[in-house]
Amino acid sequence: MLGFRLKAAAACVAVLLPLAVSEAGAAEPSPHLGEGVLVPGRTAVNVGMSGARVVVSNPVYETSDNGTTWTATGGSNDGKPFQAEGPSLLTFDGGTAKVGGLTFPSADEVVLGRGGKLVSHRAAGAATAAVYDVVSQAKLADVVPPFALSGETVWKVTSPGHLDGRNLTTGAVKTVLVASACSVGLGAVNGRWAVLSGCNQVVDVNGPQPPRNLTVAADAQLGNGFTVQTSGSDLLVTDLNDPELGQRRYGPVRTTTPSFRADGSGLARIAYADALSKPRVITLSWLTPDPQPRPDSVAPVLKSASAGDRVRDNTSLSFEWTYEDPQDPNSPATGVDSYDVRYQQRPNRSTPYGAWIQPAAWQGLKTTGASLSAPVGTDTCWQVRARDYAGNVSAWSTSYCSEVDGTAPSLVTWRIGDRVQLSGSATVRWAYKDDTDIASYDVVYKVAAPGVAFGKWMYPAVWQGTRITSITWAPRFGWDECFMVRARDYLGNLSAWSAPICSVAPQDDRALTSAGSVTRSTSTLAFQGTTSVLRANGAYLTKATEAGLRIALVAIHGPGQGRVDIYHANIKVGTVSLAATSTARKVTYLPVTPFRTGVLKIVSTSTAPAAVDGVAFLRA
Repeated sequence: MLGFRLKAAAACVAVLLPLAVSEAGAAEPSPHLGEGVLVPGRTAVNVGMSGARVVVSNPVYETSDNGTTWTATGGSNDGKPFQAEGPSLLTFDGGTAKVGGLTFPSADEVVLGRGGKLVSHRAAGAATAAVYDVVSQAKLADVVPPFALSGETVWKVTSPGHLDGRNLTTGAVKTVLVASACSVGLGAVNGRWAVLSGCNQVVDVNGPQPPRNLTVAADAQLGNGFTVQTSGSDLLVTDLNDPELGQRRYGPVRTTTPSFRADGSGLARIAYADALSKPRVITLSWLTPDPQPRPDSVAPVLKSASAGDRVRDNTSLSFEWTYEDPQDPNSPATGVDSYDVRYQQRPNRSTPYGAWIQPAAWQGLKTTGASLSAPVGTDTCWQVRARDYAGNVSAWSTSYCSEVDGTAPSLVTWRIGDRVQLSGSATVRWAYKDDTDIASYDVVYKVAAPGVAFGKWMYPAVWQGTRITSITWAPRFGWDECFMVRARDYLGNLSAWSAPICSVAPQDDRALTSAGSVTRSTSTLAFQGTTSVLRANGAYLTKATEAGLRIALVAIHGPGQGRVDIYHANIKVGTVSLAATSTARKVTYLPVTPFRTGVLKIVSTSTAPAAVDGVAFLRA
């Protein structure tokens, strides 16, 4: 049963030719070398051979002395051709397929691999075929068709353009690059050659021969170094070792149900049934000798490499890579053997890299990764090179670098709203950025009650190492409140404290004592809804023991409004005019002074009314 007994047989021509020749239509006739050597004593329905062993049916007989002695192997073959490969003989008899000590239902697909070491069994409709070792009778693998068995290897197109051969004894896998449309079937690999369907290609699985374009007939057999098929009343043999695919004819053969088989031992011979159903053997002494591969001269090629994130948030560095040894039909790859790794470092971004370091343990590595620990801030660059089993060494790769984050987070956003807070709620917000990521924040604050200076910075436990990015509170009248924040990343790099930002809630006009012509009033524009209107020159508002270095007056400005002088600790701080073209509440910041503690006095200096809404003392 032939794996390239083509599913595309209807598309195949009856003559085996290089495509270039068949397209030209001018090929010379193939030389005819006559009949093979007669193996006397039996007639044959089917014929096969392996080395000195010639087998015929039906019934099944075999000889190893050119027909002098024939031995009955046993029974008929249930209408299926027996298969002789290496030392093994697969026969079909009485509903059972037999090879060595293994038996299978003869109605199933049972195929003896080239060389006779493996046999596959696939029940009708099964998704996979079981592959067995003929000698040990052990099941070695389940394989999804299509595939080919040759020696100890299962050959299969695993992905477009990749013909993989997996040795079921060693587990080693060899990949041969083929055309993308190729597939391989049972019987389609023998020795160094694979005849592929779907792409009309013959490939050398050992090298060094380049692929050949070839079409084959439906009954073609693949021998070791040749193909054979019927052509009219002859057998047509094509030399696969010959780049020109030279051909010879033999015969005549039996044209009704022809029977022929390549030597299952791997020799360049063919057994066939002649026109009288007599077994004959052809020796193909004219075949071109096996080409010898040239040594592997191509170094491995880097396929991928990575040192991870360019800047990382931990001190454990790692470097990984993959190489492939190129498949060259004229210089077959020996495979990647080992790797060398080196690295260079700089302690921070402002210094140059040091010399390359090549640890002895990283030379001749069999693994595809290396790792080390680096101090915070260190930038490490890696390079790798590979050698194959032939000793070809690649150039050092480009550098792949990874830095342990040594830079503290930097402040992006830091705001608290107006310095004088007139609403019932205040919020301080912040945001930082980092080369990696922010782990946590520390927040501190200090306050000053009315009439006193700031106290010490306070460190609430819940605000140390926190992940929050804002704090909201209800301001207290007359209290000045300041905040600072700092950030750390996951490596512990800690920023400096931010500049303090502060917010103070004014004291309402009702907190001030009035003297002279002062009217307490209400206004929808006013802070807390009330104002104190100074209605005569000399009228004033006062409050004892206020502290600060700057005063902010909250007042209603508008047409016909007067002006006031501001005194603190008996020192005039400034004059504020409340006249304006439209009526609105306004905060006026007076000049900064040395920090003072003393009496506040707001005095009207005009006969026009002055609507005072509140006052705030800034300590910072």
